[in-house]
Amino acid sequence: MNIPLYHQIADRLRTGIASGAYPPDSRLPTEHELAAQLGVSRPTVRQALDLLAREGMVVRVKGSGTFAAEPKVVHGSTSFISGYREECHKKRRTLRTRVLYLHAEEPDERAADALRLDPGQQATRLTRVRHLENVNGNAPVVYTTVSVPLALFPDMCRLDFTDASLYDALDRKGLSVARASRRLEVVMPPAEVARELHIGSFEPAVFISSTGYTKLGQAVEYSESYYPASRSSFQIEIER
Repeated sequence: MNIPLYHQIADRLRTGIASGAYPPDSRLPTEHELAAQLGVSRPTVRQALDLLAREGMVVRVKGSGTFAAEPKVVHGSTSFISGYREECHKKRRTLRTRVLYLHAEEPDERAADALRLDPGQQATRLTRVRHLENVNGNAPVVYTTVSVPLALFPDMCRLDFTDASLYDALDRKGLSVARASRRLEVVMPPAEVARELHIGSFEPAVFISSTGYTKLGQAVEYSESYYPASRSSFQIEIER
C-alpha cells in the first residue's frame, strides 16, 4: 500500500520531535525551508504539519511559525486497576499531591447512586490536585474527587493523602478494588476545576468517572477526574 507523501514527511518530523532534534517549544524550520530540505512541495509540507498539529505534536502560531509541543502525559488508568501513585511509580515519575478537601458529608446524587447509599448516609469526599515533577513545567495533570462510604472507612479523614495512597488504604481495610466501571468523555470543566488545572475557561478536559467494586461486588469508591485535554493522552489495551 502506498503511503501518502505528506504522511511520510509527518513521520520524519514526528521522529525528529521524539528524538529531541526539535525540543519542546522550539521552532521548526519554515514550510519553505522544510520543502527545500526534503525535496517536496510546500503544500505537501503544509499537509504534514497540519496532521501533526491535529495530533498535538506541534503548535502552529499564525505569524510566528510552527513549534514542537510539550509531549502529552500518557495515562494508563484506562487499561488497569491501580492507584495513580502506583502507576507513576511504575513509570518512574515523581508524583506530587495537594489535598484540597477531606471531609465526611452526604454525597451528591451521582456519588450516592454509584455507591448505593440510602438518603442520609454519608461518604468521605477527598479532592486532590496532582502533578508530575519536571513534567510539563510541573503543571497539574489531574483534578480528582473520590467518595468512599463512611460506614466502610470511618477513619479515612485521619489519613494524610498528600503522601498516602487511597488504594493502599482500602487494601488494608479489606476493601480492595477488584473491578471498576469507568466512563470517559470530553467536557468543559467547572470554573474552579479549570483554575486548579491552570487551563482556560473554555479549554476542554477529559472527564473520567469511575466506580470501584470489591470481589463480592460491593461498591467502595466513586471518583470523578479531570485531565487537561491538551496535556493528556490515554493508553487503552484490549485483549481478545
